[in-house]
Amino acid sequence: MGGPGLEVIKFTFYVFMPMGFMVYFGGPGFYERYVADETYKFNAPPKVKVPTEPKDVMAALEQLRQAREDRKAIRDKYMSEMEDAQKTPGIAQSSFSSSS
Repeated sequence: MGGPGLEVIKFTFYVFMPMGFMVYFGGPGFYERYVADETYKFNAPPKVKVPTEPKDVMAALEQLRQAREDRKAIRDKYMSEMEDAQKTPGIAQSSFSSSS
């Protein structure tokens, strides 16, 4: 076999090689060089213009309020339809309710 010197070399390789990979691939230089640009290619930041003028801010708030009211109206309509469906007994519900 190799002897104690080879065992020391193998042990050193097994311990320090993963640590070297972590230092190299986990370092900020590697991230900036290889990863940072790729994230913008796949996940580009949204191109939403944030309003800065008071009248633009008020218009954006009004749009958000209107969208919220529309969603609430749809939700209320759906909930009222569900309540109406529960109030009208079906075939199975009427047979159970008449036996008790």
